[in-house]
Amino acid sequence: MELTKKESYAIQINYYLKNGKIPEACELSKKMIKKFPKKPLSHFMAAKSYYLSGSYEQARMEGLKAFNLSHTKADMMVSTIVTASSMFMLNQYEKAHKMLLPFQKERNQEVKKLMIILSVVLKDENEAAKYYRELDDINRKAAEMFIRRLAKGRVLKKD
Repeated sequence: MELTKKESYAIQINYYLKNGKIPEACELSKKMIKKFPKKPLSHFMAAKSYYLSGSYEQARMEGLKAFNLSHTKADMMVSTIVTASSMFMLNQYEKAHKMLLPFQKERNQEVKKLMIILSVVLKDENEAAKYYRELDDINRKAAEMFIRRLAKGRVLKKD
């Protein structure tokens, strides 16, 4: 079956990712990029697929491409989240932190979670506490679950 729209590719890639078919998602992402090379969604889906496959350098590169092609703040933010997550896995903590700073005021749970993690790694406990309070303000249950996962060492991994 030949997919013709970028949204169709994204739906199929998300299906693969949710069902643990990561290699299939990576392959379809490559096809999506060939068909829609100038669309941020193509590179974002590749970044997400590569991240979940453990190919963090490829995820970082595709995330940066998605960011650079983005025209809206929302697209830039989601691209930054996957890029910063990849940078974290590559031990590029300062770069990831710097990349997230323009979005620190956003009421986005994923940004807050990453800022907590990076603040802890960069040994800024006050900043980590600030971002935890902001996450708690956005969604108390999510904040509590995040802290439990953090304590068990299960953040930035798919459960």
